[in-house]
Amino acid sequence: MALHLLLAVWLATVCALAQPQPPGTETIDVDLPPPDLPLPLIHFKLGDNRNIISSTKKKQSWNAFYTTTSSGTGTNGVEPATSSILVVSANGTTLPPYDTVYTFNQLIDHNNTKLGTFEQRYYFTYEFYEPGGPIFFALPSEASLDNYDGSVTNSSITGYLAQLNKGAAVVLEHRFFGKSNPYPDLSETSFKVHTIEQALADVVYFAQNVHLPMPNGTKVGPDKAPWVIIGGSYPGALVAWTMQQHPNIFAAGWASSAVVQAQDYFWSYFDIVKQFMPANCSNDIQAVITHLDTVFTSGSLADQAAAKATFALTNLQYADDVMATIRAPIFSWQELQPYYQDTQAGFYAFCNYLEYDRVKKQYESSGSGVGLQTALAAYGNWTQYETRVNGCTGSEELCYGTHTVSNSSRWTNTTIDNTHRSWAWLYCNQLGWYFSGAPPNWPTIASRLNSPDSEVRICSLYFPNTFPMGNTAAQAHNTTTFNAKYGGWNIQTTNVFYANGKKDVWRGVTLSSDMNNHASTPNMPIAVADGGFHCSDMVMQAGVYEPTVAAVQNLGSAWINKWLTQWYMLHPNVSRPVNVTILNDPTSYPTPTFTPEAIPTSISNGSWLAIKSLGPLEIPTSATASGDGSSATGSSDQSSSGPKKNSALSTAIISHGLRRLALISSFVAVSAPYVFSLG
Repeated sequence: MALHLLLAVWLATVCALAQPQPPGTETIDVDLPPPDLPLPLIHFKLGDNRNIISSTKKKQSWNAFYTTTSSGTGTNGVEPATSSILVVSANGTTLPPYDTVYTFNQLIDHNNTKLGTFEQRYYFTYEFYEPGGPIFFALPSEASLDNYDGSVTNSSITGYLAQLNKGAAVVLEHRFFGKSNPYPDLSETSFKVHTIEQALADVVYFAQNVHLPMPNGTKVGPDKAPWVIIGGSYPGALVAWTMQQHPNIFAAGWASSAVVQAQDYFWSYFDIVKQFMPANCSNDIQAVITHLDTVFTSGSLADQAAAKATFALTNLQYADDVMATIRAPIFSWQELQPYYQDTQAGFYAFCNYLEYDRVKKQYESSGSGVGLQTALAAYGNWTQYETRVNGCTGSEELCYGTHTVSNSSRWTNTTIDNTHRSWAWLYCNQLGWYFSGAPPNWPTIASRLNSPDSEVRICSLYFPNTFPMGNTAAQAHNTTTFNAKYGGWNIQTTNVFYANGKKDVWRGVTLSSDMNNHASTPNMPIAVADGGFHCSDMVMQAGVYEPTVAAVQNLGSAWINKWLTQWYMLHPNVSRPVNVTILNDPTSYPTPTFTPEAIPTSISNGSWLAIKSLGPLEIPTSATASGDGSSATGSSDQSSSGPKKNSALSTAIISHGLRRLALISSFVAVSAPYVFSLG
């Protein structure tokens, strides 16, 4: 239900340094990605054979965009694998490949150093470094470090700033993700040192003690060279929290899509999709969700059975699990980027399928949509094909049910490198971000049956000893206490540039939230790209396609440049590299802003619909549980009963390429009962 995992993991990729594999290459799992495992194509991962596609601009070859001084080429517009690139330093020295893994002895517990250390992995290059230059430090994301070596190249904002300022670039793996584990398993006992506090301390301890693998790498700590910390989504929040909790260590920070506000009732995620999606599709989804919520709360048993059958979820016992499962295609909005808004796949393919009038045999392009009955049938067909055929291989209850503690391996697997489990521990204990329907009296494209109190069950399934089944979100953790410590929307930092995208689904828990929008000031500069999505500014390619993202990237680069100038002035014993371009004062640049959605206080301060626990729905007596609730990794081409392709155009959406979303939808749907993490 909480989709926390899928999104978070998704976010991670795009924003910080980790992001889920592009649909079609990842193994479908039962959990949704976190915010930081942000959506595919958010954070560049060299070597994943991704094409640059846009619905409005021509495909662009990576060869034309990749501007590193090192050599290496891709073919047919495909991004080159970093292992094939010869990396050369500023003085002509051949350097190790970008994907060379280094390790650092990190403290297991910063409050008890006697427990010893563990090996924490990182990528590093000094391709553009000159003596005296800065260290650009990409903070760890909620994902494995593997394959995210693109974070140290100039295709990312980290590598770009390193090139601009003659610096080195490093990206660190988060504790309890990938192969950076203090203990040999991911048990609840091991996770006692898996906290935000420990993660922030990791950042500081690494910077102050690492011996970077370059000449004089032992003499470039933050007291001898300016360090700039960078992150997007969850790592973006780590940037803000680090600068607040550990001031006067780092020279500056870049916090992209920084999710600084811990929040249980996270309904703004879907509200932002509603704001910017095609109006016809939005109206039809709202109608379907309102209808189903009414059926499941006050309809007859026959109507409830028919509703479940529409989505091939007849044997799923609880209504909130049904409604969480059918949210799957909505989450594909998070994969959109300025350089990837393919109208033939993903979110738009789903909308296009809904908006085809099968009686008139044409697409409905008016804002009103096709109407409830047509949209409901299409939504059901889509879910049946994409979620059930391409997704769960066991019974619906085992795949999507969340009301009963299960010994399924998806909940009990404590082996290392289990991203979903590691991320779940953080949001269950401290962050919240439970995907929910909007408050009453506000339009919603997600069911109001899904609330923090229903989504929190994911925590009981993963961690039954820590979170007994039946706990409410408030009993699980106290986000008010967390925000009081770390600032939340009221955080105060210096020398941090905050970048956001207006169309970012995680914007509701950033400083550019519709519910608590902060104006930019010289002390806390904030810029919002009108055409930006989640962590768009972290990827240099996004600025090529979207001028408002480029404006944010340019403004942020000017602020970092200014703060570095101030650092060198305060440290006259450190010589700044020659030939560094000194940018104009950032206050002379226009600051991209936006107009927040007008949400009445009665709504923004409102609470979720208190439906408590609806009883189990009637299921056929023939229903039996089979399988372990695992999901398929894919399927053959669409069947004759699946969504059909059509070249007709409707409200900026083209019907085509359903295979791509099939994998996304099944991935998200199978994890529908789980909380999605950022980015």
